[in-house]
Amino acid sequence: AVVVSKKVAQLSVTRHLIKRRVLESLRNLPLPPALIIFPKMSVAAMTSRDIQAELESLLTKIRS
Repeated sequence: AVVVSKKVAQLSVTRHLIKRRVLESLRNLPLPPALIIFPKMSVAAMTSRDIQAELESLLTKIRS
């Protein structure tokens, strides 16, 4: 699940944009059975490759 609160982005358009970008980046990654992600506003300015690389590094830290 990807949760973007109003504290991160006031406009729902921006919240949905962040959520869609993170979900798209997660599609190609092996995921644990349960995962909740709370992205920050800086994700809106990142490219999809940067988001995916960041998520990969975070998920490898979780597995280790």
